[in-house]
Amino acid sequence: MTDRRDDVEFVKQRLSEDPTEEFLEQIASTVVDQMADSFPELSLKSRSMEEVLNEFREQKLDEVKSTGQYRRKLDYLQTYLEEEARVEMTDDLTSEDVGRYDKWRKYESLPRDEPLMDTTLRDDMYLFREFIRYLIEHRMAPVRFETCVNIPEIDYAGGEGVDEKKLDPEIAKASLEYLRKYEYADIEHVSMELMCQSGPRKGGLIGCDVPGFDYEERVLKYETNETTPLKNDESSEREITLYGDIPEIIQDYLKDQRPPATDEEGREPLLTKGDGRMSPSTLQKIAYKWTRPCKVGLDCPHDRNPEDCEAAQKNNSAFKCPSSRAPHHIRKGYITDQKNRGVSADGIEHRCDVSPRVQKLHYDLPDDAEERERFEDEFRDADDDPNSGFNHD
Repeated sequence: MTDRRDDVEFVKQRLSEDPTEEFLEQIASTVVDQMADSFPELSLKSRSMEEVLNEFREQKLDEVKSTGQYRRKLDYLQTYLEEEARVEMTDDLTSEDVGRYDKWRKYESLPRDEPLMDTTLRDDMYLFREFIRYLIEHRMAPVRFETCVNIPEIDYAGGEGVDEKKLDPEIAKASLEYLRKYEYADIEHVSMELMCQSGPRKGGLIGCDVPGFDYEERVLKYETNETTPLKNDESSEREITLYGDIPEIIQDYLKDQRPPATDEEGREPLLTKGDGRMSPSTLQKIAYKWTRPCKVGLDCPHDRNPEDCEAAQKNNSAFKCPSSRAPHHIRKGYITDQKNRGVSADGIEHRCDVSPRVQKLHYDLPDDAEERERFEDEFRDADDDPNSGFNHD
């Protein structure tokens, strides 16, 4: 009896301390499990996810006129649940699976590297929410799952919901310093070095092969291939110089840590964990994992306790950290930082394969202070001109 009272007091204490979603889910699951025998209507049905998806598809397509558009959206939903989340039965679906769909749809579901526009993502998330409500209505998912669906808010005045997130240089520096000290030259370290110090597209980096790295010349080649195409095919092919310690880090990885793996074509992927070429979702998870401030020795900027934070405790939940960033955000942060340092648009176009026009629209995202500092030297030099009638002497 004493143990039961202790348990009750523990739960009461946790509930009074702004409990995590995971803790609340554990309590709810325990209560439902204990009441299921007395109240069978509370128990969740377990059905084949494939069958349920087909039922929902038929119902939805009967309701709408533009079936082509909805077929595509439903295809993405089915691909995520069956191939990415690997949900075979409805009771296998977790709140984490529900909460991650928006990130997958935006950053991983498309063959291109640019993310899905928030205006399109919003419509897809409305459909996803309909599906979750369908599961709830038919007792195949708990009611709380609906709150896990993340529908983006669109600021039309700000330019159709353009994603302006980018990796902060301080976090990039801390991440690389941490990895060089504690995870030196493993696959995740090499992946982060190349993302943070050359700003590649996700697909381009994954497509790099071992022969494309030249240690003596300190060069990495990006070459298009039928199975790993570059964004602009042959026009995206290029060589980039690797600076600092990166060539030595890659060389040490190749000598000591890279497993002897090939892909389906017999090519040797530069980035591999031993099971062929790295997948986009794996690279995505590496990026989220190593851009959490608390993971790399920085204080949490969100006033969270890492011991109680799901994003800090679980690598698979790293995307839930407000500061964690996807490969595309690392690319944006890299390009913005290079512009702040005075690198020309032409130089960035060659290294990162992005035109000056697209740089300005989507990748070069300085804050107000960074934008001011870029032009300080120009105005200071002009102000020092003795022939100017507008100087301040």
